[in-house]
Amino acid sequence: MRKLSTGVKINSAKDDAAGLAIANKLSMQTIGLNRASQNAMDGVSLIQTTDGALSVVMNMMQRMRELAVQAANGVLTPEDQSKIQTEADQLAQEISDNANKTEFNKIKVLSGESDTVARSMMGVGAGRISADRIASILALSENLSAGELFYTISRPALPAETTLNLSNLYLTDTAFAINSVSVDVRASDSMDDIRRKLAQACDLASVDLIYDASGIAYLATQGAGKEQRLVISSGNNPAINTNASGTDVVIDPGSVYLKNPDGTLNVEFNNAKSVTAKGNEITIATSNGRYVRLGVKVFFSLRPSPNGFPDPDDFVYGDGKSTDVPPYSAGTSVISAPIDLSVELRGYGPLYLQIGPSYNQHMPVRIPRVTAETLGFLEYKGGGSRFILDYQSPEGAARALGTIDQALGEVSSIRATLGAYQNRLEQTVTNVDTAALNTETARSRIQDTDIAKSMAEYTQMNVKYQAGVAILAQANQRPQQLLSLLQ
Repeated sequence: MRKLSTGVKINSAKDDAAGLAIANKLSMQTIGLNRASQNAMDGVSLIQTTDGALSVVMNMMQRMRELAVQAANGVLTPEDQSKIQTEADQLAQEISDNANKTEFNKIKVLSGESDTVARSMMGVGAGRISADRIASILALSENLSAGELFYTISRPALPAETTLNLSNLYLTDTAFAINSVSVDVRASDSMDDIRRKLAQACDLASVDLIYDASGIAYLATQGAGKEQRLVISSGNNPAINTNASGTDVVIDPGSVYLKNPDGTLNVEFNNAKSVTAKGNEITIATSNGRYVRLGVKVFFSLRPSPNGFPDPDDFVYGDGKSTDVPPYSAGTSVISAPIDLSVELRGYGPLYLQIGPSYNQHMPVRIPRVTAETLGFLEYKGGGSRFILDYQSPEGAARALGTIDQALGEVSSIRATLGAYQNRLEQTVTNVDTAALNTETARSRIQDTDIAKSMAEYTQMNVKYQAGVAILAQANQRPQQLLSLLQ
């Protein structure tokens, strides 16, 4: 009766001690499996949210690429290219803003919170301080060991730079171009007119411009790296012709090594490494595909020095000591000394999805930071930052195409990884649900009442009981029958 009324055949330990223990473990596993299935579905929702945001990022980059193709066309005027530049800068800004706006359950999934925990340090030994304003971690490979990666910057990337003596332009007709942006100076122009025309041309050509007390103009490209060019060409005034290029960041290959958390040397990074540089971007890699991509932050102060321009002392590391008036900065001079830096990898900080009922049955989901900086659209300058894609010349537009193509490839790779995560999670849900069903069936066989069998036993016992009662009733009637005969 108790088994039929409760539906459970093990109502106390004395009913089946071993069966009760097994059933409790199976019940615990079933509950965990059901919760793990829901966890996996939550992970699918997070990945779908992230992938949707990255789809928007790719659409914006496709538009930026379309604008670069348009800007490379020679039929556009500088004013047309300037308008294209404005739209491209706004799109790049929105890419960075998108990383802060995309959230799932208050987690900013594109801001790097789901990626490796890492920070930049400056100096060696106990005197190390945070150096995030000098170098930032742009990307890390998934199989990179935890520890501390050391490296030394010998020289940061510098822009293309030159001088222009306005006395060579004054009181004479001169037609010239700054990175393909035309400037037409007339003999009747005043010095203020020349400065105004030069400023307009430099603005369209993405070139910084300042003057010293004697009227010498100092020009520098707004981006850094050997791909940066500063070309001043004139057919009727060869004295002002210039063809300058920037330089890439330089680090000492012998200074690159990775220490494991216990202080021992990581042989892979020490002996099988390659170092490549592009502008202020450094990629340190091993032969088996492990890599770290770093960004060096440099402020272009553009301060004319007594020794003449160009001078590396006009550039400083971005250590946060900038003054209130950009582009000047009181940061560490790039020629003061090589700067020792390191990257601390304290462990990995992906989102762990608990997709099983037991300890350590989790799945790491890593979503790299996706901003204008990590995609190569942003460079630090003058105490702040500036978008470096140049749409105001055919050459700049061609460079922008290459940068955007690389960024599109990176975002496509991230989306492919997210798609693989989602496919795995959906298979996990199927697998976990099947395991939960089978486990619950096994528990039910042990603990739940077999209604058919128990009802048969109950009916059998009830028939026996009723037969016994009937026999007893008949037995009680026999004496009465005998007494009636005697009467």
